[in-house]
Amino acid sequence: MPNPALLKALGYGTFVFALKHSVGVHIILYRIKGHHLIVRQAAAKEFQPLRQFQELPNVAYTRSLAGWYQGGAFLVLTALLNLNWAKNPDSLKEPLNAAMAALVSLISWGSSAWYLRKGLKASGVLTAAAGLLQAWAAFQ
Repeated sequence: MPNPALLKALGYGTFVFALKHSVGVHIILYRIKGHHLIVRQAAAKEFQPLRQFQELPNVAYTRSLAGWYQGGAFLVLTALLNLNWAKNPDSLKEPLNAAMAALVSLISWGSSAWYLRKGLKASGVLTAAAGLLQAWAAFQ
C-alpha cells in the first residue's frame, strides 16, 4: 500500500529541491547527534558563469543549459505527481500511475549511475536515495 505521508513529504521535499537546483547552494540531508551532514549541490548560478561553461561550443552550451532546466522541470513534475498520489494513494494501483512512479525511480537511478560513473559521488548517492524513497513510498 502506498504511503500517503511519505508521498506528501517527497512532494514538498522534491519541490524545495527543484528550487535549490535552480538557485540554491546547500541542501542539509539530515542531522546526527547535533552535526549536520551537508551535501554541496551545484546550482545554476554556480556553474553557468564559469568561463569553461561560457566558452563551450554553441551546441554544447545550449544543450547543457536546456538540460539543466529540464532537470528542474522534471523535479517539479515529480513533486506534483507525489502530491497528487498522496491525496489518492489508491491511484497508484492503476497501471498508468504505477508506470509513472516506476519511471521516476528508474530515471533517478539512471541519473545516479551516470553521476557515480563520472565521479560525482554526492549527486550520485543523493539521486539514488531519492529513487529508493520514491519506489518505497509508491510501492511498499
